[in-house]
Amino acid sequence: MEATRQLDSEKLQEQKQLQNPLPTLSDPQTPSKSSASTSSSSSKSGAPPPEVDFVITFDVTVKSAAASGGNPKQKAEEVKALEHEYSNLIGVLHDAGLDATGRTGARGSDEILIFVRAKEERVVKEIHRERMSDWLNGVTSTSASPRTPRDFAASPISSSERLRLVYSILTSPRTGSNTSITSSSVVGSTAGLSPLPSPSSFPRVRQIFPLHDPKFNKKWLDEWSSRSHVLTIPRTELTALKDQFGETVALYFAFLRYYFFSLTFPAGIGLLFWWAGLSYHSLYALGTVLWSTTFVESWRLKERELAVDWGTHGVHNVEVQRPTFVGDCQKVDPVTGVQKACFPWYQTLARELASIPILLVFATVLAAMISTIYAIETIVGEVYDGKGKKYLTLVPTVLFAGLVPQVTALWDNVAHRLTNWENHEHETAHANSLTLKVFALNFFVAYGSLILTSYIYIPFGAFLVPHILSLIPSHHRSQGFENSTAYTINASKLHTQIVAYTLTNQITGAFVEVGVPFLTRLLTKKVAEVRLNATAANTAEADPEDEHQFLERVRTEATLPAYKVFADYSEMTVQFGYLTLFSVIWPIAPLWSFVNNFFELRSDAFKLSSQSQRPVPTREASIGPWLEVLGFITWLGALTNTSLVYLYRPHLSHSSKTSSLLSSVTGHSPNPLPTIQTTLFSALLVALATEHGYLIMRYSVRYILERVNWEGSDADVRIRGNLHELRKAYLDEMELRESPVKLAERSGGLEEARKVDADTETADFWKREDRGLGEIKRRGKIE
Repeated sequence: MEATRQLDSEKLQEQKQLQNPLPTLSDPQTPSKSSASTSSSSSKSGAPPPEVDFVITFDVTVKSAAASGGNPKQKAEEVKALEHEYSNLIGVLHDAGLDATGRTGARGSDEILIFVRAKEERVVKEIHRERMSDWLNGVTSTSASPRTPRDFAASPISSSERLRLVYSILTSPRTGSNTSITSSSVVGSTAGLSPLPSPSSFPRVRQIFPLHDPKFNKKWLDEWSSRSHVLTIPRTELTALKDQFGETVALYFAFLRYYFFSLTFPAGIGLLFWWAGLSYHSLYALGTVLWSTTFVESWRLKERELAVDWGTHGVHNVEVQRPTFVGDCQKVDPVTGVQKACFPWYQTLARELASIPILLVFATVLAAMISTIYAIETIVGEVYDGKGKKYLTLVPTVLFAGLVPQVTALWDNVAHRLTNWENHEHETAHANSLTLKVFALNFFVAYGSLILTSYIYIPFGAFLVPHILSLIPSHHRSQGFENSTAYTINASKLHTQIVAYTLTNQITGAFVEVGVPFLTRLLTKKVAEVRLNATAANTAEADPEDEHQFLERVRTEATLPAYKVFADYSEMTVQFGYLTLFSVIWPIAPLWSFVNNFFELRSDAFKLSSQSQRPVPTREASIGPWLEVLGFITWLGALTNTSLVYLYRPHLSHSSKTSSLLSSVTGHSPNPLPTIQTTLFSALLVALATEHGYLIMRYSVRYILERVNWEGSDADVRIRGNLHELRKAYLDEMELRESPVKLAERSGGLEEARKVDADTETADFWKREDRGLGEIKRRGKIE
């Protein structure tokens, strides 16, 4: 009875959706025929915009014509090759069951915009294939087990679901038709447009992107900016984001929302401790460690709950191979019977281990660079008192801004190359490896100065600074370093740094993240308009009146940068690190992060909807490696909070060996070195190194045993096989064990899809002449 009620509820929801096909935050589902571009934005003539799934930008630059003294024969050959590549691309798209037509790009862009739309019949086949594959492989679904072919398409196809399936058709390696019910790959022919940019078969393809839905974006921003959303953001609106942008983007906003509300506890107790003037207090440190641990573990359960509700729990079971994965052998899956490429796991592991020395080299160079800049800043800012100090104090900032980003950018490029070389089979493993590599170096950049101040400068500065000054030649020391013998530690430096990182940097970071791209894009657009007005080189044919407004919007979106959720996760993880590792220095820091994240939720929504291209939807069940990074920061926070309280707590009201030791270590003794050598500080460092070694050993042993003793073992195959055979037997009993195409025929979905395709065939947009070839030929005639 429960299953029947759920089925009836789903059918009522589907009928409601068919009556109101436009996606909104309160009604997120969208029938499959409502593609990405179907929005309230219409042309001046009142005609609705065409239904478009994706836009492909195709470069039509004639390089020989741009070169001085270009050879006319060479130019003609290049134009001919350009026409051939464009025609082949259109043909491949048509062979994959996609409608495709070209329009000229923005003036001066040297691009053609190829609009792509999947036929409804192909989408219905793909949705039957994916939902059956999900069910067979144990991906959690909120729907009841299927009893009729119609049940595989009982839920309406959301916008993100459609776009994800169409993108798979566009980028999957070119293959023939596949009708296996046990396969996670697409049903029909594919275009093979990967990797991007410049896939091997079509090197002039620059990007593939879906179009924003202006109506959805406006409603989203309006609701999140309203008074009703000041204190809470309803769970249903996260589901709406999932249906519009996919699970990966929705998970980020769900994480940010959960993190924002979780900050109420540390913000509250931090305000109390700050008001009472209790910095470095052991109770606050204990509360921070407990909060951070509780937050990470509770989010681990929260994302699992979201994955179940969104139907992505267990989605790793149907993860397809990466388009750039290169196998050196073929194997047959013992459970599904599907043949696929394989690459030994131990070779991937060996390549991952080989990348560690390279990471260590970059980390060493970066650590040395940051330490040197820190030393220069200390000497010039606190010791030097000679000529030009006003300008010399800017040198560390210039060095940091000029050198550190260059090193991190170089490492980012090297990390991408190393991760590609590791040849991970699935995108999840690839993303995990890349994230950990990149964040490992970002850790030094984010926390390097605070670590140096906390554990080097203040404890040992009274000894180290004079030692560094002794290395300066005597004739230079007499110029501006006369008062160096009276040097004392700047005890407020640590407090000043944490205020800058948790308050000032967050304000400037928000402007850099949203304001700078907006101003840069506006300036670039104005400069381009001035240049085009100053030349008559562009004589492209004018747009049809009923398409002009739509095409201008597409041209604008084509110039936007791609949205990368990595940067947003990295920003929040770094902020979490400041609070977990160092907020004991300034207890009110969580309150400022709480305020910042209130605006961060809205600014990230604005950035995604207006400053970036619409991301290609992907399915995820977890925030992935970022959860492990948060766990590592939480573990490290237990050490930093303990050590900071031990070193700097001002609450001792009695004399003890500890207070005497701190007094000598922090510079109140004329010769602190002997005292330092007799402390337990070296023992703490050994304990820290041992703890790191234990964690590395535990994860290494777990990783190896998982692959040597479990994956592919009889027990693993038996568990997977029993579940698979049980589900296939169920299909046999229900007479549903047929190909996705036959299921779609029996469900009646194909008949409905063909009616939709027949209705849209008469649209003028798709019947008009393709102007792509005409544009290429026109460029070939221009001298």
